[in-house]
Amino acid sequence: MKLQKITETDTDFIVNLGADPRVTAHIGDGKPWSREYSTQRVTLAMQSTDISWFIVWQDQVRLGLFTAMRRTHATEIGYWLAPEFWGQGLAKLIVSRGIEELHEMGCTDLIARVAPGNLASLKILERHGFIAQSQDESIITLTKATPQL
Repeated sequence: MKLQKITETDTDFIVNLGADPRVTAHIGDGKPWSREYSTQRVTLAMQSTDISWFIVWQDQVRLGLFTAMRRTHATEIGYWLAPEFWGQGLAKLIVSRGIEELHEMGCTDLIARVAPGNLASLKILERHGFIAQSQDESIITLTKATPQL
């Protein structure tokens, strides 16, 4: 599995993921993304120095997306996996590989925000050492600090 910085050629892949209500069910308002909105987000990710989007590849097939956004005190992570790959343990690998990539970039303090109903993501993040810091009816915020060697 490898992560590759997003390029314009990945736009249709993101458009298709964003249009799938299963993928966006726990993102923002839970509604699918329009083609225009997905395209805008890809463009922003390619232009911003605070946002990094990585396409997840395995055997020359796009599996999903790993995202990182620099916040004031930590880097917020997120990930999407194409539904045809759900239930195969790949989301866990995406998070592992994404954290490795961020550590190589010097990002050690991480944060993730998860909808309370997204139990699969909560479990994956907790297995990677994330700890719940706060919760309201719409979001659980988890953090992970990696000691520097």
